[in-house]
Amino acid sequence: MVGLAEQPQNAAANDLHGEFLRSLQLIDRVHRRLLDVVEDEMERAGNTEINGVQALLLFHIGAGSSTAGALKDSAMFAGANVSYNLKKLTELDLVTQTRSRVDRRQVQLRLSSKGTVIAERIRALFERQATALEPTASVRRDDLATMNRTAQRLEQFWTDHVRFRL
Repeated sequence: MVGLAEQPQNAAANDLHGEFLRSLQLIDRVHRRLLDVVEDEMERAGNTEINGVQALLLFHIGAGSSTAGALKDSAMFAGANVSYNLKKLTELDLVTQTRSRVDRRQVQLRLSSKGTVIAERIRALFERQATALEPTASVRRDDLATMNRTAQRLEQFWTDHVRFRL
């Protein structure tokens, strides 16, 4: 009888484990598809000099300014060689880099006029896609809100795992 009582718990654990692994695969695939979509948008615009990661960097720098450290801390660029990509974007005159007056070790990043055009194109792409989500993919605002809450809990779980060595 004890073995029967343990079966549902094991089945539930296996089900959670399986869903977790499927979620990890899906998160990875969705991120790669996002990069594909951004890269496709750049190709449609005739810009083949930069890749999807670089275009997203421009989008995230946006109208304000940022630092390389802030971009590295962004989950979207974990694993991407931010320094290499920023060097390339600077060489292509898409980003300007200036040392902070307060902390000379810190470099402020700003978009050039060429970089602003690309960032605006990516912003417009995301706006079009947000408008098309419900009628095309049946994804509602509530679906996104639920997904975002779950993603935030996963992010916190993994942050705590690294920080506290769980």
